[in-house]
Amino acid sequence: MGGTLPIGLAAGVVFASASGYPVGSLGVAAASPFLLTAVRIAVAAAILAAIAVATHARWPKGRLLVHCMVVGILGQCVHFAGLYAGLAAGVPAAVSALVFGLHPVVTAALTAGLLGERFRWPRVLGLCLGIAAVVIALAGRLIAAGTLDAGSLLTLIGLLGLAGSAVYQQRFCAGVDLRAASAVQLSTAVPPLVVLAVLERGTVTDWSTAALVVLWLVVVNSIAGTSFILHSVARAGAARTSTVFCLVPAAAALMAWPVAGQIPSAGAIAGLVLGFFATLLGVGYFQRTPQDPVRDYPSLSSTSK
Repeated sequence: MGGTLPIGLAAGVVFASASGYPVGSLGVAAASPFLLTAVRIAVAAAILAAIAVATHARWPKGRLLVHCMVVGILGQCVHFAGLYAGLAAGVPAAVSALVFGLHPVVTAALTAGLLGERFRWPRVLGLCLGIAAVVIALAGRLIAAGTLDAGSLLTLIGLLGLAGSAVYQQRFCAGVDLRAASAVQLSTAVPPLVVLAVLERGTVTDWSTAALVVLWLVVVNSIAGTSFILHSVARAGAARTSTVFCLVPAAAALMAWPVAGQIPSAGAIAGLVLGFFATLLGVGYFQRTPQDPVRDYPSLSSTSK
């Protein structure tokens, strides 16, 4: 652990993770957000369950199984429902990527408050910069709405779901087989997502686009993205791999321009810059002995959007 991270592998992590935001924007324009989320999670659950069975993964049982299900509700249902509902409500892909890109910072704050971990000054500064980055990026929407609009609120709820799942997994799911745990987490998220899809009376307006988006999100984001991340952690360590995610929001902003026609606003660009440094501070990049943030990734399937 702690070796050099090849540029090609780092680029694969960034591309797989960042592409989910502009592609997700296309998806919620072609289908209702909760319906899109339910189908995406259900397909990913089936694939990962097959992989877990084929590779003879150790399935969680008893209390550990319940804990994995809680992680699934937070990290898969709340996280992705908030993400796609926020995109459907008009949150730009670049802003959404920035907010979710700050999850290591939020996770560090939660672990300090809930698990009693030491919270050194670089992470305090990172948290402050992260809050400032989100406020600046959302400033235009806040001014226009006069309050926290639905899209911004849903995005923040999704962020709390992702960070909360990381903290919960760290506390209650140590040593679990990630292949089986991810299949359990995804499967647990499907029923509540189906209920949300029914309540929103989910519809599909463009079947071909919706199908291609689901295919991309499952194959590129969930499967390929997970493979890139695990190989990166094995090659260079989780601490160095986590710093690569600092580039995801900016990469998502660049992709959103040609893919979804979303030109980043001045506030979004300023937020991206602040968010970059906030994430570096949040993952302990400037500390002499940074903590290994591998636990910040709640499952194999939720590391990529």
